[in-house]
Amino acid sequence: MKYVFLTGTNRGLGEATAKIFKDSKIISITRSGVEETGNIHKAFSVDFSDTDAMEQFVPEIFNSVDPDETDEVYLLNVAGIVDPVKAVSNLSSDDMLTNYKVNVVAPTLLIQGFVNRFKNFGGEKRIVTVTSGAARGPVEGWSVYCSSKAAINMIHSVLDKENVHQGNNIKSSVFYPGVIDTGMQEVIRASDIKEFPNVDRFKEYKETNKLAKAEDVAAALHKVVTLEDFGSEESYDVKDYI
Repeated sequence: MKYVFLTGTNRGLGEATAKIFKDSKIISITRSGVEETGNIHKAFSVDFSDTDAMEQFVPEIFNSVDPDETDEVYLLNVAGIVDPVKAVSNLSSDDMLTNYKVNVVAPTLLIQGFVNRFKNFGGEKRIVTVTSGAARGPVEGWSVYCSSKAAINMIHSVLDKENVHQGNNIKSSVFYPGVIDTGMQEVIRASDIKEFPNVDRFKEYKETNKLAKAEDVAAALHKVVTLEDFGSEESYDVKDYI
């Protein structure tokens, strides 16, 4: 049996991923409530921007299952936000902190909880965090998003070294999903061109059907995390599996 701790199951890529892992037991971790039905084995509701709540709930989340040594446990950090879409000169500290809490602190706390709960578990254990091409280079208006995704990439790079040193036998990687037709794209297309000069390009993606379907990206993510040699690469790109 696969136990899959999954964030963002209420919409977009997270929802599509929950459906793809149809033969697994999903432990849903979202801000909005998700019904425990079908393959949703457990459902936890927590605001990722509330770090106190996250620290309180993380142990409960990972203690909610007791897998056998023949089982597999996965953590898939899918949830994320692009806001604030603003020039550096117009950013507020609150905007920045909310993004960093959701995109960096929350997934890191979940990674920490997963490692501490399953470091002595003898079965297969894998972690994937969905990142972004924005982590690889600057995009006007996306300073916070770019930097938060770069930060979570580095968390994974450090985690890989620590897993070897500590002997945790946890395999981890980041996943580049490309440009997906989800609610995040709606936020991007609604951006002020003065803050985000590339907005017309993203509108064109939608108008010319260049946005990938969430279901297709979820299928690629499933292929990646279930690879026999998963973890041999620090990152995986959707274009190689779609």
